[in-house]
Amino acid sequence: MSQRVAVAVRNASVANRYRYIPKMPGWFYSFVPFKVATGGSSALVSLYLLELGGNASTVGLTFALSSLASMLGALFWGRVSDRMLRRKPFILLGFASVPLFLTAMAFVKTPAQLIAVNTAYAFFLASTLSVPIALVLRSVRKHSWDHAIGKFNEISGWGWVLGLVLGFGLSRFLTMPQLFIAFAILGLPSVFMGERMIREAPIYINRRSIKAFGNYVVEKARYFPSFILHTNFSLPEGLGRFYVAFLLFWISAGLYFPQMPVLLTSEGYTREVVYLALIANSAVSAMNYTRVGAAMGGGKEGVLRRGLLLRAGAFAAMVLGTLVSPALLPLAFASYILAGYSWAFIGISSTAIVSERAGEKEKGSAMGTYNVVGSAGYITGSALGGLAASTVGFAPIFGAGLLLLGASIALLKK
Repeated sequence: MSQRVAVAVRNASVANRYRYIPKMPGWFYSFVPFKVATGGSSALVSLYLLELGGNASTVGLTFALSSLASMLGALFWGRVSDRMLRRKPFILLGFASVPLFLTAMAFVKTPAQLIAVNTAYAFFLASTLSVPIALVLRSVRKHSWDHAIGKFNEISGWGWVLGLVLGFGLSRFLTMPQLFIAFAILGLPSVFMGERMIREAPIYINRRSIKAFGNYVVEKARYFPSFILHTNFSLPEGLGRFYVAFLLFWISAGLYFPQMPVLLTSEGYTREVVYLALIANSAVSAMNYTRVGAAMGGGKEGVLRRGLLLRAGAFAAMVLGTLVSPALLPLAFASYILAGYSWAFIGISSTAIVSERAGEKEKGSAMGTYNVVGSAGYITGSALGGLAASTVGFAPIFGAGLLLLGASIALLKK
């Protein structure tokens, strides 16, 4: 009898461990000032390039180079942190890069100087893309990984939105260089908070054994792909068509996001309008990540197709807006909202599908290929979109994006 009682007590203890929501590490909040600064300054590079005399082609080139630098940086910093078995120094490096490079941007005088500073900034900022997730995994018990990663990204996501809201308010009173300085100052507390709050012990992360968590979504992923710990590459059987479909999706994203602020600015709308559109985009995504993740039990492929159809609606709205000028602003806002809403479906379901379809020993390399395919697509779309917008206008590039999304949906249906 006593043995049965002991087993019952042990089982109850295990059950309670899964029933209650675990306490999250306090260092998660050290990312809030960092996300406020990066979110609030995310729109400034495009707007300042235009103010300095750049055009759509310049903006497209800037996004292509920064995405390439971010991809290479994520690979580089992830590998170095693995060899050192340290995470904290690389997170602090990313935190420190924000006040340093945003301040440097305030003093540039030409588009070429801004492009160079922004490219270097993206490389160093990439140390905060994959490395923090390894530290999240170290900070909580394995059965709480999914919840912890979701909570970390929820905190980060709302920090990003708060930065955009502050950008909207401050842009009414400050010049562009002053805005860069303001966000540099706002990001500075993360360096001190991270130094005080982040604690770590040496850890080795077996990248091939980590599953892609359904609710792992980084706010920056809406603008270019982010790396989820994985740096090995392969082409697992059954994922070839999926990778091609996602290559087309990310090319279309590169055609869309860099050029939206250019279009609104060229039509005479102020940076406050651009900030409002970005706030709508980011807030809609942040509000729906958890809901969409909980609804994925009905079928990940169906969730992904729904997201792609919503993104197609965003492109269709912009094609119509460029053809009917009086309706451009409301259609642009509708497009941004649909694009943000669609990412909640696409970002969650796509990583889950790759993890599910890849073999147990291929999960890490499958995600590595997924990340590289996405980055390559976004770099290509950004460069081509800038060139096309400068020569043939905005309607054709949004139309091309709509066709690419249609092809992506068709491939996934097969």
